[in-house]
Order: sequence, then structure tokens, then C-alpha cells
Amino acid sequence: MPFLTDKKILLGVTGSIAACKAADIASQLVKLGAQVHVVMTREATRFVQPLTLQTLSRNPVASDLWETPTAWPPPHIELASGADLFLVAPATAHTLACFAHGLAPDLLTNLYLATRAPVMLAPAMNSAMLAHPATAANLTTLRLRGHAIIEPAGGMLACGQEGQGRLAPVPEIIERITTFLS
Repeated sequence: MPFLTDKKILLGVTGSIAACKAADIASQLVKLGAQVHVVMTREATRFVQPLTLQTLSRNPVASDLWETPTAWPPPHIELASGADLFLVAPATAHTLACFAHGLAPDLLTNLYLATRAPVMLAPAMNSAMLAHPATAANLTTLRLRGHAIIEPAGGMLACGQEGQGRLAPVPEIIERITTFLS
């Protein structure tokens, strides 16, 4: 029996090589019974096609803040309404900075400001970017707001360097979500 039946999860996907793992996250959440609604940044669509996530989530994928709405209210307000969890995996340094400072240049960041759902962030980036004082300060700000941070894993990074910054393993992300929502 699915654990997450009728739970509405907003899955934000940002422009990281780890965006390909969002497909596995979406698929596993759907198998657990969740209603998954994917919002991608323009940069994320360069790593994985929206059609992939639409097929796996069984819902349309949103990515354009300026797309003419086919219904009212606008997409970022409609998606935010009634969400049980707002998960961003992977979360880039840019997106974390936008969230920490209340900047809203795209659909995902507008959705962040519109949602009242609990927020869970799974950062993924180069270890130097992760260790930068600006990123550390942004993560501290987001933690102080009560957001759950799924710490990046260590290992070989896409750039060929060894260090912290890999997206947490998908099973760990799924476990954190199911524990939180059960």
C-alpha cells in the first residue's frame, strides 16, 4: 500500500548535472502514491527534458513564468495551493541564494515565495561553491527559516574533483520525505 497517498509534493528541479536524478525521485514518489508536480528552471531543461518528468510524474511540467495561463489563478499560485511539501532536488547555489534573499526571477523562485508548504532542499554543486561563505550564509538563513536541508554527499563530482557537493543519494531523499510526511 502506498505511503504517500494524496500527498501533494512540488518537486523543483534546477540547472545541475544532478537534475537527471530528479526523474528517479519523481518516479519513486509516484510509486509511493504522491501527487508530484514538477517545476523546472530554464537551466534544468538543458540537462533533462520536461517530457521525461511529465511522463514519470503523470502531471504537466511547469517551467515558464511568462507562459500565458490557461486557467486562473496563475500557475505559481495554483501549484503552491494545498502542497504538503516543496522539495528542490537538486538545489543549485543560485537557487539557494534566490530563496535566501527573496529574489524571484523565474517560476520556481516565485513558487517558493507563494507556497506555505514545508520546504526541503537537496543542494548539489561543486565543493568550492558549497564551501563558499556566501553559500554557507544562504544555507544558514534557510535553516533558520525552518527549511530541512538534505546534506550533499561526498565523492567524485561531475567536474572530476573529489569532495562534498554530490546530490544526496535518491534513497536517502525518499526516506527523508516519507519520514517527514508520515
